[in-house]
Amino acid sequence: MNTKRALWFLASVDLLLLVMHMAGYFILFLKPTGYLIPLAVNLMVLAVVAYRSTRYRKWSTIVGMLVILPIMLIHGFMLLLMDYHFTKIESPLSKHSVVIEYRYFSLGETTYEYHFYKTRFGLIGKRLDDQSINMVIRGTEHPGLDAEGILGVGRAEWITESTIRFPAWKGTKEVHLSADQSDPSRSQEENSGSSEPSRSKNETIAEIEAFIEKAKQNENGYTIEVNGTQLTSRFDETADESWIDVISEGDSGSIPRQQCSRIVANEEHGYYLLEECTHRWEYPLFPLGGE
Repeated sequence: MNTKRALWFLASVDLLLLVMHMAGYFILFLKPTGYLIPLAVNLMVLAVVAYRSTRYRKWSTIVGMLVILPIMLIHGFMLLLMDYHFTKIESPLSKHSVVIEYRYFSLGETTYEYHFYKTRFGLIGKRLDDQSINMVIRGTEHPGLDAEGILGVGRAEWITESTIRFPAWKGTKEVHLSADQSDPSRSQEENSGSSEPSRSKNETIAEIEAFIEKAKQNENGYTIEVNGTQLTSRFDETADESWIDVISEGDSGSIPRQQCSRIVANEEHGYYLLEECTHRWEYPLFPLGGE
């Protein structure tokens, strides 16, 4: 391949990557290193061209190399600073799969960022810009899970061919691969099979307070649902014992199936907590005051 063809080929690849980036498409195996590999290829090709070219072409390619090198250094530093991680979830219902790009950082509280890419064959992915998820967890509230555990990656469920549900620590999250399903209110109505609007946070808090009162009165069988977690009060008259049955939606919610002793409003944590549970002492259930 002569020098002119090499430069044209390099320019064509660069243009293709630029157009893909602007359209929201990415070559997935390049994501962990960003554009370092394409930049390195540009640098090497220009170095070879400079070595083989005449004096005029040599100086022009050297200038190009001097431009690319600092860009590589800055881009590499940004990748190191952002520290993105990646994981992939395959759909058992179709050839679709989702690649999750996530990072987290702490400044008194921990912020988690999740971005999603839909892909069919695993080579090229389309970023779902309107489906990104952000969660902020204060230090006193942190459940001790890693970033994938906070989102519930290991317990994600494909509820349709193009919808995946995550039992996240701060409530159920859904990611829709199809644009016509990306409206959260619409998808919620479709999943519930009803056109009834979703409950407000104040309504949920009222239900929790009512449940606490019913449990104190030893009412047996009183049931509510909070973020996909079903809570049922139980009372055994013979043993004079009361407890709460906890059942998560599809047994894959953020709080696993178990029994807890009570729900308390913890002002320090800013959450209603399920306490004295089978698997762990306490679980955050819902924010106080609808925050």
